Amino acid sequence: MMDAVTVKGLDKYMGRFRLKDINLSLRKGYITGLIGENGSGKSTLIHHMLTLKKQDEGRISILDKDPELEREELLNRIGLVFAEDRFPQNLSPKKLNRLLNIYYINWHADTFFAYLERFNVDATSKVKFLSTGEKVKLSIAIALSHEAELLILDEPTSNLDPTFRMELLDILQTLMMDEDITILFSTHITTDLEKIADYVVMIDDGEVLFDMDKDVLFESYRKVKGDRQIAADAGGVLIGTATNALGFEAMTKEPQALKELYGEKVLIEDLTMDEMMYFIKREKGETING
Repeated sequence: MMDAVTVKGLDKYMGRFRLKDINLSLRKGYITGLIGENGSGKSTLIHHMLTLKKQDEGRISILDKDPELEREELLNRIGLVFAEDRFPQNLSPKKLNRLLNIYYINWHADTFFAYLERFNVDATSKVKFLSTGEKVKLSIAIALSHEAELLILDEPTSNLDPTFRMELLDILQTLMMDEDITILFSTHITTDLEKIADYVVMIDDGEVLFDMDKDVLFESYRKVKGDRQIAADAGGVLIGTATNALGFEAMTKEPQALKELYGEKVLIEDLTMDEMMYFIKREKGETING
């Protein structure tokens, strides 16, 4: 399987924060979700991929190119969506179209205006008068209108209403019918990724905690609940155990073994991605503090 993006040994000190020996691959033709809490390093990692920041150590390859040496070519082949506003405030989308037509080799104005109409964004209104959500929609329209081979979406749904979020996910799934497109979707709204991601990367405090096939991830782990005494007895197969007055809950890779040992005394349930993040962070914290 070819990789659209490869990061090897990426290391960067930024004050008290550090990206720690990041290694990951984005499989070509798939959607990879990048998850983690705010401040975990998701946007910082993306900025390094795009050469907006310079790493201390490590190598990055995007579409088989060195982003530092061939940045202009790569930016023509990458569609970018950021949560923050990066557009000239006094231009309207209609006037912005003229600049984009000059910059992008494969710019399609008809596609751009069709998306603006679909997204209900006024093409004649200056950017500074657009709402935060409309600016994100404008960014999405641009990213989808120049034959991008790689879409990098950094918190694209954080300022969108639920209805449009669902529409965006439908658009991305439709795009994936073209196996030449790869998507990196960075978000803390994990329910979006549960719907569309093929692979999931979790980053926490500048460190990649896992990089896995999403289906394998959910098949491998389950949530388990039970009496606190069981938590004490079976601690070796529990991850991120949390106890309360009613008992305990944790994540496990051994749900069948627990069921065979404790029967009806334990309850085995499917996990959400948020719960998975919670238990993994608890386990990491306990390991560090222990």
